[in-house]
Amino acid sequence: MNEYMLEMRNICKTFEDNNVIALDNASLLVRQGTVHALVGENGAGKTTMMKILCGIEKRDKGHIFLKGKRFEARSAKEAFNAGIGIVQQHFRLIEDFTVAENVVLGQERHAKFGFVNMKKINEEILKLSIESGLEIDPESIAANLSAGQRQKVEILRTLYCGADLIILDEPTTVLTEQEIEELFKTIRTLKMQGKTVIFITHKLEEIFEISDDITILRHGKSIASGPITEFNKKKISYLMVGEDIDFEKPAFKTQKGEVVFRVENLHVKGTNDFTNEVKGVSFEIAKGEILGIAGITGNGQLQLIEALAGLKKVSSGRIMLGDKEITNHEVREIRDAGLAYIPEDRMKQGASCESSIFDNVIATKYYKSEFSKKGWIDRKKSYAFVNKLMKKYTIKAPSPTTKVGLLSGGNIQKVIIAREFSSDPEVLIVCEPTWGLDVRSTKFVYDSLHEMRTEGKAILLVSSNLDEILHLADRILVMYKGEIIASFENSEGLTKSLIGEYMLGLHLKEKSEVF
Repeated sequence: MNEYMLEMRNICKTFEDNNVIALDNASLLVRQGTVHALVGENGAGKTTMMKILCGIEKRDKGHIFLKGKRFEARSAKEAFNAGIGIVQQHFRLIEDFTVAENVVLGQERHAKFGFVNMKKINEEILKLSIESGLEIDPESIAANLSAGQRQKVEILRTLYCGADLIILDEPTTVLTEQEIEELFKTIRTLKMQGKTVIFITHKLEEIFEISDDITILRHGKSIASGPITEFNKKKISYLMVGEDIDFEKPAFKTQKGEVVFRVENLHVKGTNDFTNEVKGVSFEIAKGEILGIAGITGNGQLQLIEALAGLKKVSSGRIMLGDKEITNHEVREIRDAGLAYIPEDRMKQGASCESSIFDNVIATKYYKSEFSKKGWIDRKKSYAFVNKLMKKYTIKAPSPTTKVGLLSGGNIQKVIIAREFSSDPEVLIVCEPTWGLDVRSTKFVYDSLHEMRTEGKAILLVSSNLDEILHLADRILVMYKGEIIASFENSEGLTKSLIGEYMLGLHLKEKSEVF
């Protein structure tokens, strides 16, 4: 029997639209029944390699063997029928369908006389979601799901199809520590059943917990591969980016200034307009402070942030930016008042993938005097500005005219971050800022946020990554079922496990203790 479940040898791929060499004689050898980590910088070629395997993109050169036999998927359906399942970074759900309908789409098992028995399907999906630690209501509509919940559906769909080779592209990005533990239990179970998993991640600590082998890509080339026991975090980081990355938290403590952002007894209704998803939330942020909000996806964080940014209507309460009330104001008014916003879902709200990098960056600036003359965009000045941002944020693309949809997920995130950070806001709301970013880019974002805090900016950080919140935030609030149930000063005694217990609702502070 062939040792390898998958062999991808000397794969080459150039995108003709922008002449970007995505893969340059890259190879990936994955042993049967193992978890194989695939890592590299943003744009290193990881996602392109998997798209070629799954029939979404075509290779220019190279050979692929699946279970010892030559293999080429001419479509995603062919790859699926061959036993390959993939959970991509960018979600592919049908908005009007339920969770269960999205999971079983194209593989309905309970059909009789042309009719699908949704009751049985809902029961089956609920059981699967509970068993895999990805519990979700199978009757929820996809359009109403947060990014974290959408990712759960994608993972469930792959598990439901019973693939032999499962590709997980950044699967833990928006999961809590407890959810990641449950996911890893699922992966270990699949491995025991003889399944093979390709695990793509930028979280290096996860690699050592779950992986057997590793392949490192850099600039489209496979530069190192072998058992995970032959590597350490520092070695992987260096091979990925060519330099040592230091994630030490700055020792200094910024002096907080006056309160610049205040939320007072905020209530925000859910999609049905009958119940509140946000219930009496109050907090304030001072100049030179990073306030973190932790919580399991689906506990009102998304509705809260969208209300603050002007994307969702506030049913009662007040939002104050400085001495100006911005409750239920238009998005442009809120931005002009000094608020910038990096959304949780970069593909749905953060960027226009059919537009260029230039258009995405200038979209929030074109009407301002420094970028326009007598109502016309000053293209020379604007292009110079966007080019400068592309260099500063290491956005890998041939030019500002490149379509955002052609970029890797990490580079799309960089475009959004560049646009929002460069607006010089008084208040910055950042949701999952390093989702899909490599170690070098993550370090840059962290340093940029620390720098903005030093400059006196007020920052609201919403993240499902507790390591990220503990690294960046001065204070931490915990949301549970639409309410702020706990408040902590970020000190050495604060642990992920303690915050996680509050996130799960295992502890509830008295109202008087929260603030």
